[in-house]
Parts: sequence; C-alpha cells; structure tokens
Amino acid sequence: MALVQRLEALLAQGNGSDVVLRVQTVNSDEVKVIQAHALVLSLHSEVFEELLQARNGSTLVLTELAECAAVFDKFTRYLYCGEISVSLDQAVPLHKLASKYRVWALRQGLSLYMRQHMASDSPAGHVVGWYQYATQTGDAALRDGCLQYLSWNLSSVMQSGEWVAMGDGLLLTLLQRSDLVLHSELELFEALEAWAAQNRPGAAAAESALRAVRYAMIPPQQLFRLQKQSPLLLRYQESVRDLLFLAFQFHAASPQQLAKYFDVNCSLFTPGTTCRRPGGPWVINNPTRDDRSTSFQTQLGPSGHDAGSG
Repeated sequence: MALVQRLEALLAQGNGSDVVLRVQTVNSDEVKVIQAHALVLSLHSEVFEELLQARNGSTLVLTELAECAAVFDKFTRYLYCGEISVSLDQAVPLHKLASKYRVWALRQGLSLYMRQHMASDSPAGHVVGWYQYATQTGDAALRDGCLQYLSWNLSSVMQSGEWVAMGDGLLLTLLQRSDLVLHSELELFEALEAWAAQNRPGAAAAESALRAVRYAMIPPQQLFRLQKQSPLLLRYQESVRDLLFLAFQFHAASPQQLAKYFDVNCSLFTPGTTCRRPGGPWVINNPTRDDRSTSFQTQLGPSGHDAGSG
C-alpha cells in the first residue's frame, strides 16, 4: 500500500516525469495534459512502449473519442496504482481504452464489472448498449452475460426504454432463446407491436419476430381479438396463418388427440419458462438476479382440455 501511495503521488505531482501525454479529443479543441513516466507506461502496455520508442521529443500526442478522453486520467491512474473506481457510464469508455492499449487485466476486470452490474439502475438503461458494444469488440463473456440478463428479465426489459432501442438482430436472437422469462406470450406479442411501431422493421424481420411467438400459449379469445384489432398482425397475418391455425387446433382438441397428428413437443406447444397458466402467472422472486436457477413444471398450455394438470 505504501508503494501504491507513492506511485499515486508520483503521478499527481509529476515528479521525475519524462513524458507528457497530450490527450486530444476528436472533433474538439479540448486537450488534457498528463505528466507521466515512460517506464510505468511501458511496463503495463506494449502499445505505449511502441509509441514511446517512436516518439520525437518529450510529448506524446494521443487522440481519443470524447468519452474516452474524459476518463483518461482514471485509465492512467490504474497503470500507476493497479486499482480504479468505475461508474456505469464509464465502463465502456474505459474498456475501449484498455482494449486499445492492450491492458488486458483492466479489460478483464471491466468485463467482469459489467456482467455483475447489469441489474443496476440507470436512467436510460445500459444492457442493450453493452451487448452491442460486446458484439462489436468480440467480448464473448460480456455478450453472453447481456443475453442471459435480457432473457431472464424480459418482462421488465419490455417495459423499459431499452426494448424499443433494440435492433433487429438482438431482438430476433432473444426471441429464439428457450429461457425467456415473462408473464405471458400475450405480453410478448403486445411488446412486439410497440417495438415494430417504433422501429418500423422490414418485412423479413417483422415476420421472423411474429413467428417466434407461441400463439398456442395465448387464450383463444385473445387470439380472436388480435386477428381483428392488431395492426401488426393484420399486416403480416399471412406469414403466421399456419401458426394461428395450429394454435386454434391446440385449444380445440385434447393433448392426446393432438399428439396423434402433431409433434406436441415442438416449441409451438412447449411452455418452457414463458408459459403461465391463464389468470395465475408464475411468480419468480428477485427477477433481476443473474445467478438464479430453478426448475418447475407447467401444464402443457392454456388449453381448456389441459387445465387440470400442473
């Protein structure tokens, strides 16, 4: 700890500095100047080592995005002290700097921080943005952690601003998962209507999203209403007509009769974690926990023929 304190003081006071970091912001005249030490920078970053060897003079000019320039002092302090304090909005900029300068320990630590703070409150939401960033940078652990969080908390996500901010790719990836946790398939359909109204997707994306809904898990009276009143379903009804037909057959026949002619174990008829008995939704405590696991059984579906089983 004494050594860390001395290094921190060395950075703060600039004593013995042999290199000046001139951090410029893209598309701005703002400049941040940091008195640093080539030995410390080179020990932690091979990129810094190469830049320092190629420099002319005592000044090293670095050009960064505005969000990265704003946290560059935190990044530099980590190189001296081996520790860092991070807020939600600083995680991605710091991760970018750690990736750019190949400070792998910091990158791994930030990825872990982000996976552990997906349930933290933020005004505009952050998990969808983190997923997009993880996909772009190839951080598989962060990408998969975001997908799991969104899947296990889909009901709350669908009520947030992050839902309508999703791109086609992420939405369709989520809908193909078998571990979605939500109150009902009707809730999912209505959320898809809101997403489509905001994003105006192409026909292919809209049809793929609609075909991911398990219509057999929606009560018949609601299916009739959707067929007549849903603008989204009216527009793309031909693309899901076969699914609606099977759903009505499911509600009209007993599971035993249906099994004679159809594979009742396919995703259309399989509740998984998305099916709730009509009028009695499952209650899952602590929905924002990423580490929960549970097992339970549900009835085959909302069909009246199967209402007595559980």
